[in-house]
Amino acid sequence: MSKKSEIPFGAQFSPNQIDLLQVLQIIHEFKESREDITAAIRDAFFTNHAGDQRWQLADNCVLALRAYELLEEDGATPSEFASGLLKLISNPDEIYEHVAKHILVNLRGVTFVETLLIMQSAGEEITLHTLRNKLEQRGLHVPRGSVHLSSMRLWLAQAGIFDSSVSGGPRLYEVNQSRLNQLLGINIDVIDELTQLSASQRAYLRALVRIPDSDPLIANKVADLATMLYAAQYNHKELPKSILFPLSELAYIEVSKTTEGRGGKPYEVYRTEKFYREITEPILTAASERSGLVPRELFEKPLSQILEEMESTDKHIKGKALELLAIYLTRLVDLEFKGWRTRSADTGGAEVDAIVEGARLIFSRWQIQAKNTSIVRLDDIAKEVGLALTFIYSNVVMVVTTGDFTRDAYAYTNHVMKTSNLNIILLNGTDLSRLSTDPTDIVKILNAKAERAMQVKERSDYFDSK
Repeated sequence: MSKKSEIPFGAQFSPNQIDLLQVLQIIHEFKESREDITAAIRDAFFTNHAGDQRWQLADNCVLALRAYELLEEDGATPSEFASGLLKLISNPDEIYEHVAKHILVNLRGVTFVETLLIMQSAGEEITLHTLRNKLEQRGLHVPRGSVHLSSMRLWLAQAGIFDSSVSGGPRLYEVNQSRLNQLLGINIDVIDELTQLSASQRAYLRALVRIPDSDPLIANKVADLATMLYAAQYNHKELPKSILFPLSELAYIEVSKTTEGRGGKPYEVYRTEKFYREITEPILTAASERSGLVPRELFEKPLSQILEEMESTDKHIKGKALELLAIYLTRLVDLEFKGWRTRSADTGGAEVDAIVEGARLIFSRWQIQAKNTSIVRLDDIAKEVGLALTFIYSNVVMVVTTGDFTRDAYAYTNHVMKTSNLNIILLNGTDLSRLSTDPTDIVKILNAKAERAMQVKERSDYFDSK
């Protein structure tokens, strides 16, 4: 059985083949009859093809309308989204904007465009073949020989994300980043400001978005977080001049010297209303819309409040707090939430599993298990390892507990990491306490665990020392 494409089916569904405005009218005029919709699309767009092909081409278009969520699963009922578009029939440009945003947010369009930007920045040749391979590396399957990528590009071009007048050559996949950011909810003035920033300044802002806990934050530690997440490099002695003061002049942050400690006192960073309005809000809203599972406000709870709720006598509150803990960690290390494996409501608030993914440098899939128990034993870790290796195909297993792990659990974790490619991260109650005091300590915690993993996985016997 062939694997289903994770880019929407697009055969016979592109601006080059059909008129979207006319299609919207057809699916509403002939709603509740897939056969009538297919016949009307055939007669409108495919009469120039051979007689025995016309119906198949029209039926492919109906399948694509379903994949793009313009028709419900029955292929005969217009979706709520399609009905909303029909109300805009007198304004085609607005329709194409809505379609583009729908593709970006709900149909993996953001990943499609981000992949192109990554390839462009790396100077890689972009063809349908290389693009498909890169998407596969990032965890998105696209069948060989399909037209799905071309169809998606053409619909995004209708809204200006690509140049609709370009039909080939090196500019075919050139992304209009200003238009992309505009559609995703950042206004033009913000774009102009952000494009003037250096890569290290933008990385610093991105790192600030990762932290839901309250200000102030230590400036140098935020820089360390940006280095861990985005490989940005900083000279800490030059940090005020190169990063803090320019961002302060743009009113994204406020900075002040700390009053404690000896010697050179570090700067403290405070995020401004402008920062939350123009940077945090669009990023978290887009993350919530992409996941379709996590309400926007759940990304914002500080860890101290989550840990308090995990001590509640109410099982529902305790279970919800475990979900919030998984969401908190997902935001802190800038991963994309994909779904729940076990909901806390089904476990009496004892444990919850989240599946999250990342695509910086290479694709990675993480499973995060959060447990509200005093002891986590070897068999708890073994269950997660078994699922990772046989069903979820994770690269990283993170197990988090408010308590601690047994000695056997730690020993088993080392054994698995030594004998497989799997990485296992164990966070105990002490680690969580550190993070609730200073979330940027995630850098020290994960770096220490990475160094430990390298020691465990070291195989010097495989290498010639000569």
